[in-house]
Amino acid sequence: MKRQILILEPTTTLQALFKECTKKSDLELSFDTNGIRFLVTLYNMLPDAILINARNMNPSCIEICRLIKSVSRFKNIPIGIYVTSDFVFPAEFKTTCGADLFIIFKPEDILQNIEELCEKKNTELAVPEKYDTIKNGSFQKIFFMIDHLEALPKIVNELLDLITEVCQIPAASIILNDEDGAAGYYICGANFTEAETNDFLKVCQTDFEERFPNQNMTNFIPQKLGSEVQLEKYHSDVIPLSAYQTFDFTNSDGRRFGTLHVVREGAFTVKQTEIFSYMVKEAALLLETALKEKQKLKFERNIRKAFSRFVPEQIIDELVDEAEKNERVAIGEKRDVAVLFSDIRSFTNISEKNKPEVIVGFLNRYFTTMTTIIKKHGGTVDKFIGDAIMALFGAPVSYEDNARRAVAAANEMRQALSTVPLEDLVLPDGMSFETGIGIHYGDVIVGSIGSDDKTDYSVIGDNVNLASRLEGLTKKYGTKILVSASVKNDIKTNEFIFRHLDDVKVKGKAKAVPIYAVDQDESDFSFEYRDSYDKGLALYQKGVFNLAKEYFDKALEQAPQDKATKLMLSRCEDFIENPPQNWDGAIAFNEK
Repeated sequence: MKRQILILEPTTTLQALFKECTKKSDLELSFDTNGIRFLVTLYNMLPDAILINARNMNPSCIEICRLIKSVSRFKNIPIGIYVTSDFVFPAEFKTTCGADLFIIFKPEDILQNIEELCEKKNTELAVPEKYDTIKNGSFQKIFFMIDHLEALPKIVNELLDLITEVCQIPAASIILNDEDGAAGYYICGANFTEAETNDFLKVCQTDFEERFPNQNMTNFIPQKLGSEVQLEKYHSDVIPLSAYQTFDFTNSDGRRFGTLHVVREGAFTVKQTEIFSYMVKEAALLLETALKEKQKLKFERNIRKAFSRFVPEQIIDELVDEAEKNERVAIGEKRDVAVLFSDIRSFTNISEKNKPEVIVGFLNRYFTTMTTIIKKHGGTVDKFIGDAIMALFGAPVSYEDNARRAVAAANEMRQALSTVPLEDLVLPDGMSFETGIGIHYGDVIVGSIGSDDKTDYSVIGDNVNLASRLEGLTKKYGTKILVSASVKNDIKTNEFIFRHLDDVKVKGKAKAVPIYAVDQDESDFSFEYRDSYDKGLALYQKGVFNLAKEYFDKALEQAPQDKATKLMLSRCEDFIENPPQNWDGAIAFNEK
């Protein structure tokens, strides 16, 4: 007869390895990927040994191991905890977990590891106490409440139903010492009067407060739960509710974390009291684990809420999955990313005109509007630098069209400027609220960057600096959005209107970078302007400055306010007078 091994392993890769390594043995392996289903399978299967991946979460391997070891039915089934990399199990982990064997997973050793684990099964499984089918049936129902581990009220509801039905009492309450305050639940018969209900709950609260004197009960309101038990049949108008008892839920360290309160007519029997104590003991670890799950879920919700301010909600799950699959991100990897820098024009002058609290209020409104747009297009806000925004398209989650998404976001950010409420913000005379946006697409180093005390998930590299330089050039060329050729070339659609302004050498880059304005509409500039500017730029790059000047003059006639044309005209005039040496068609900017 084959020996049954139950394994909690979430990946099909390791499942296949287990099967391959044991195929010539007398072992029959059963797998589950879900901790809750695993425990239910365990109850029905009663295997010869159990293996659990140490990385299992919700519930954790420690919680699962402790739960199994606390149940007499399973306590003689040996449990092995394994990891798939070189790892030293801390002594505290081993003690807390209580497993029988701790394994470093190596294909050549795994069969021997399982054999060693099976040898630790040296006693028969515990059998139910022969005299008490009630306890046995109650335990089975309590155990299957594991299925609701992430829904604490559901577990409490089922437990209260079980207690009232088995012991035939008309009301019961559970109060738990939660970190957010006391959480109270109760059920009672429909024939309970308001006075009877209030009296019962008052006694419950008083007993709980005696056990937890530091718990603030000012706003304590217990939650009434529905019941599938006909509690009315256990309460009449003839006999008063005169018997009341409280039982403590304690954890493995003996620390109280909650109370069970029961009431009935007449007096409790010895058997009822014994069953109450039994159920409280058997349900304690389940409730404690459910409380931890509740706290864990709350923490995750808070993290998601904070994280979603900078990352689109729809990619948070994708990001978590990617982090689990690819740990290289934590130590740094090279990726192609579109980096967007946005900056408010002349913000120093604006700051000088306003009180600090006005500036902070305005920036919060501005950042909220812009961040929403960035997230909408699949980008992530990397950081705020004063009034500047640095955003990434391609990290932590990458798409096939990162550059296109960045330009689409920039376009919408430009259009949304007028919707940002200025309220009491004062602008200097003659100044309007404007921003400049620079975008570059290229490879960067992505990862967790910082010290032992503080790390940030960010990107570094020359291509990050180039995006910042492009943003700085928007003011010089009089354009709202400036992108590099790598951005333009990566976009496969025709949804944007690019205008080649110049080739520049920015600080930190020896090679010239073609730069393009992104216009809102084709009608922003006439065909004649575009044609004249393009011809002027081509001649300018060849060093034919006289002819280039003529075309830039024509372009300026079509767009008298165009700053880029004025800049190119000024250069042509300077170069006609003082021809540049070793001209290669690109001007160098050594400052932002």
